[in-house]
Amino acid sequence: MKTSPFSAQHDLPRPLASSTISPHVLFFIFYNLLYLLPLLLAFGFGYDEGGVGGVLGVAGATVLKACSIYMAGIVAFVAGSSVVHFLSWSKYGRLPARRPFRQFRIGIAEWLAIGGLIAVFLATKIALIPLGVYNSYAFDTGLMDSSVWSFSTFCSEAMVLVALIVLFSDAKHNLGAFLVISGINGINLLHGTRIFFISSMMGLILYANVRGKITYKAALLYGPILGAGVLLLTYLVFLSRSAVNVAGAFTPTKLISPLIYESVFSQMSLLTLIKIPMIWGNLDTMGWFLHDVFVFTIPRFLAPDKGNLQYIGQFNWLSPLGGFNGYAHALLYFGLFFPFYYFLLGVLGYWLFRQGMRSSWWFILYALFTVDFFLHLTRDGYIISIKMMINSFELLVILIAWRYSIKACGRHKSDHIEPASYTGEI
Repeated sequence: MKTSPFSAQHDLPRPLASSTISPHVLFFIFYNLLYLLPLLLAFGFGYDEGGVGGVLGVAGATVLKACSIYMAGIVAFVAGSSVVHFLSWSKYGRLPARRPFRQFRIGIAEWLAIGGLIAVFLATKIALIPLGVYNSYAFDTGLMDSSVWSFSTFCSEAMVLVALIVLFSDAKHNLGAFLVISGINGINLLHGTRIFFISSMMGLILYANVRGKITYKAALLYGPILGAGVLLLTYLVFLSRSAVNVAGAFTPTKLISPLIYESVFSQMSLLTLIKIPMIWGNLDTMGWFLHDVFVFTIPRFLAPDKGNLQYIGQFNWLSPLGGFNGYAHALLYFGLFFPFYYFLLGVLGYWLFRQGMRSSWWFILYALFTVDFFLHLTRDGYIISIKMMINSFELLVILIAWRYSIKACGRHKSDHIEPASYTGEI
């Protein structure tokens, strides 16, 4: 009998080492192409819907430079992820052995924490109603700087984390619970935030591959179908929020508009920056990267005006419609030295890949790094993506402490149970 690619969740995970290319490498390349290819297609075919033509009114040389920057980042990342393989092979004459990833064991402590998080998440979404984010674009109205929005975003990212924990756990109905949690997190679509939904769907693809239910070849086949479904869903939400006339709204040009807008408008920063290399970073500006990461990770209630304290904040004019291309951040912080950053990211990705085979906790971080961090990095730049990973790491530490505190309470209670008296019965 044939089964669904996502069924039989209790089959043993297969070692991803059997794949020639590690998942994080393929996901990194996929996210890069997801943003680069629509830009090239829109430029090549003269796409002019929604003001795209104004953004793409640049010389072909500018687009070629953008392609070369993408390629440099991809090559540097792949090199960083492969360097340990090469060193092991050159020293021992063989590649490091790989093992199956460990399943996450989920119990009552985790379910209680997840239930509490869902309640808080729903409360934040209700608190956003008076702000009007469900009727307008938060970036245009300045609502993205509010503490309520920031905390809601934090809870949304935490929902992605716990959804991945459940999905890669040994829970009996892990897939169903994952879909429920991701569905609740889908409330973000109602105010135009798509990134958390995309991360969840990409986590599903990684899960199917880890379970051996889908090969990379099948992912290439089903990926566009899944992507088309996500595209259609986000477009329907856009139409419902915009209250526009649906006449002619389902032409091929209109249907692909969310993908084109996402790609082109988020890369305004890079296309503009390429034309003014005199403001690119150098060795002197690298220190600002650490400064901005530190400032941005401070809770907003401690630094309400932290947006104006960041070095990168002075370049917000490069991307007036929201989103800030990761390579634009790379040029502003590191200039032509930016490939070194992606090389280190590749090394980090491979290290997390190896750690994920030894511990289920590390594997959750690896999964988040693969499906969520790279998406934020490509779309939102360095600072937001790093903050999301730091927040997720802190949440995992809190969850570990919560798990052991619940276990400690259970042991403490059992120590005070009076032993039954002997009655002579066996």
